[in-house]
Amino acid sequence: MVATYDPQEIQELNAETWSVLEWLARAVHVKNAELQPTLDAIVSTAVRTIGSAQYAGLILLVRGELVPQATVGEPPHALDVLQQELGCGPCIDAAREQAVIRVDDAATDQRWPVLFAERATELGVASMLCVPLWVDEPRLGTLSLYSRERAAFSEHDLQLTCLFATHAALALSDAQRTEQLHGALRNRDLIGQAKGVLMERRRITAEDAFRQLAQVSQDANIKVTTVARHLVDTGEILDGKRDGAR
Repeated sequence: MVATYDPQEIQELNAETWSVLEWLARAVHVKNAELQPTLDAIVSTAVRTIGSAQYAGLILLVRGELVPQATVGEPPHALDVLQQELGCGPCIDAAREQAVIRVDDAATDQRWPVLFAERATELGVASMLCVPLWVDEPRLGTLSLYSRERAAFSEHDLQLTCLFATHAALALSDAQRTEQLHGALRNRDLIGQAKGVLMERRRITAEDAFRQLAQVSQDANIKVTTVARHLVDTGEILDGKRDGAR
């Protein structure tokens, strides 16, 4: 049996649950908001909190594709890879449709190709709960919980997981922004080093040095950061027109 739920339909939770959620919000907060540690914290905390789950997995939307990023246990990764190959499955559909999907019996559901049901059974997965991760409009991915028992996830598990996913999505969004900022700073420093090499070697201005890096980038059809890294690492500047270096 496969059930699909809209997060907006989730009912009000009791005070004890809100206390747990406060703890969850702190648990998924990673120092310096590093991306991979945040992903790992989300899946590990989910398994510790949702007692019905033995495994967890998280897939992210990366350049238009849903890619496995973090798991607890072997089944999530194996099933995520299979869903990528099939182009469908509960985790992928939850992200695409922005809907919570609950699978009460993975062996008998008929929504996805039979190969998925067979592989889930081989891996000992009997039921699943897949929750989309999003902040405002952008889709981030899906958090999925797995159990060895049929119909393992109760309504309370559903409500708690959806609220946990909200905290997880916010933490993930912060981590992604931090990662992008760090990447931009690293690229700026790298280009600055490359410009310095050209300025010293050719006795040119910083503007001229960047213009030369950009020209090589255009001729070779590669990123300026790639040209800069090659120069900093080897002391040579790529010659895009000759597809070589000098």
